[in-house]
Amino acid sequence: MSFIELDEKPLNRFIVYMTILVGFGTFLDGYDLLNVSIALPFLIKVMRITTAIQGMLGTATYLGGIFGAVIFGVFSDLRGRKSALILDLFFFFIASFVSAFVSNVTQLIAIRLAIGFGIGADIVSGPALLSEMLPKNKRGTMLGISLLMMPLGGLVSVLVAYMLYSSGISANIIWRIIFALGAIPALIVILLRSYLPESPRWLAKFGDPKKHAREFRTFGINVQKNKRQSYLEIFRKYKRGLAYSSIAWFTAGTTSMLTIFTPLILQRFVTKGYFQLISLTLAVWIFALFGALVSALLQDYAGRKKLAVVSIMFLGVSYVLLGFSLLLSAHVLELILSLAMFFSFMNVGVAYAVQTEVFPTDLKSFSDGLAFSINRVANFAFGSLVPVLLALGVLTHFLWFSGLLVMLLAVVLAALGIETKNKSLERIEEELAGREITD
Repeated sequence: MSFIELDEKPLNRFIVYMTILVGFGTFLDGYDLLNVSIALPFLIKVMRITTAIQGMLGTATYLGGIFGAVIFGVFSDLRGRKSALILDLFFFFIASFVSAFVSNVTQLIAIRLAIGFGIGADIVSGPALLSEMLPKNKRGTMLGISLLMMPLGGLVSVLVAYMLYSSGISANIIWRIIFALGAIPALIVILLRSYLPESPRWLAKFGDPKKHAREFRTFGINVQKNKRQSYLEIFRKYKRGLAYSSIAWFTAGTTSMLTIFTPLILQRFVTKGYFQLISLTLAVWIFALFGALVSALLQDYAGRKKLAVVSIMFLGVSYVLLGFSLLLSAHVLELILSLAMFFSFMNVGVAYAVQTEVFPTDLKSFSDGLAFSINRVANFAFGSLVPVLLALGVLTHFLWFSGLLVMLLAVVLAALGIETKNKSLERIEEELAGREITD
């Protein structure tokens, strides 16, 4: 099978199955985002956590994600996408299980760093495999569907917390169960992923016909052994793609103010009751789900670049309005918070697709890791400040600043980005490298 055949091949059940299976990595990310924020009110009481430590605990996974994305980016490029996709979830599985038995906040932060390491590794390995097998006219939609699993994971986390709290279990046990339950889907996905094939594009360049004999036969791969490009080429030939992907991921990273700390914001300005807090968080994350769904449906219609610019611009506007809404009624706050989550996941959906389209196969996962690490830096920087800013009463001003910054970056992205809709990965590579286009 040639790459042209892959690009033109219609969707089938296996591609849909693979999309969902890869998407379980983002499902676990979403589950983890919400389980720490839902558990935080319990942890504050049980462990008497200061505001500064609240920020660190809520964003520790982001720091781990930086290292996971970069290290496993190299591993995925050298050893293949499939190996990385199986190994990375072991970090999540083990750390989630162990987190149920920690006795202090220092141990919990260390465990959350390990969980973040596994998530970061999965986010750069999974989309690489998926993008290299999807038909070009459905690549945006299917990558968007894979990302759609993230808000689904968040919703599951909220529902689990609701059921546990309704059962009357003590607060000191609830947060342990919420964390530990993440190990179950991780183990199932590890087992199912063992049956996935390796990326045909990676195999054509770096595969061993003996070791990967089954995939070579299945895909009819013609070996195209090439000298691996230096990673320095990312900053030479593909610097525009790196900047494009990094800006998209940075703006998405600012949303940690909402994805992690929505319960704290609601607790401060809307309600002190835990049941109502969970219900409102659930409603906000339903908007996040619809934002990711709209992103998936529009990517192959409107195009990635246009959708990125529009969603980022409206995200910035939402931040500014959210800053004002903190000074107004609770109902206005809930509405604006929901809209901000809608546009944030439109943005995340585009960033998830773009990161894996704008780099060549031999540099793809590491390049994705660099861009995604920018997301995790932004996640940590913006999210860790929220508890402190809430305590100081200056969150409104920070939201205004964030909104203006995000809107400015939307303008930069409009000038810098390229459209990847309905283009083969090879054509995108040639455009970004400045070579003559051959297809």
